[in-house]
Amino acid sequence: MDAQTGISPEEVWRENETYIRRICAYKLSSHPDEIDDAVQEIALAYYEAVEKGTVIREPKRWLTAVAANIINDIYRRLKNESEKLVSIDADPVQSLAAPQETEDLPEEAIAACKDAFLSSLTEEDALLFRLRFVKRMKIRAVAKKMGLSEGNVRVRVFRLKQKARRYVRDWADGHL
Repeated sequence: MDAQTGISPEEVWRENETYIRRICAYKLSSHPDEIDDAVQEIALAYYEAVEKGTVIREPKRWLTAVAANIINDIYRRLKNESEKLVSIDADPVQSLAAPQETEDLPEEAIAACKDAFLSSLTEEDALLFRLRFVKRMKIRAVAKKMGLSEGNVRVRVFRLKQKARRYVRDWADGHL
C-alpha cells in the first residue's frame, strides 16, 4: 500500500496497464512481437521502482516516461539487428564469429566446426539452434514450437550465441 494514496502497486498497475499496452501497440505496430516484451519490461521497471521505495506521485506520467525510454531502446536494438542481418545462405556459425577469425578457414573447416558445435549441445539447444539459425524461424514461432515463452527463447538464443562465439573462437585457435 502506498502511504499517500492507500492504493497497492498492483492496483496502480492494473489501472494503467491497458493505457501502457495501447502506447506500446501504437508505437510498435510494425513489430507486434515486441509489444508484450515492452509491456513486461515496463511492468518490471515499475515494480522494481516501488520495491526500492521510489515515490511515484503521478503513476500514469511516470509509466509513460518509462514506456518512451523502453520503446526507444527496442527501436535501437531492432535497428542494430537489422543492420546485422545475414543472408539465409550464410552459415550461422560463421556469422557468429568475428570476420577475421573465419576469413582464412575453408568451407569444409567451417562445416566441421558447425557439426562439432551442434554435437556439443544438448538436444533442446541443438533444436533451438536449428529452428532459429538454420530454418531462420522467428522467436515467436520457435517459442510456440518448443513450448516455451518468448522471453525464455530470447534468453536461450542469447546464451546460445555466446556459447557459439566461444566455441568458434576456441576451435579456430586449436583448443578443441
